[in-house]
Amino acid sequence: MSTPSEKEKSVPIELTPEQEEQVMSSTGKAPEAIELSSTELEERIAPRIRLRP
Repeated sequence: MSTPSEKEKSVPIELTPEQEEQVMSSTGKAPEAIELSSTELEERIAPRIRLRP
C-alpha cells in the first residue's frame, strides 16, 4: 500500500461560527472543521481557467 504524496495530504480548515451555521443549515450536521486534500484546496484558492483553442 502506498502512502499519499505531499499533494494528497489533507489540510484541516477551522470554521468560523457563521460558517458552521451555514454548514449546519445545509447538511444538518455540526462541523468543527473541514478537511480538504492539498489538491482540492489549491483548486479553490487558484482555480484554473480553461481557454478554448
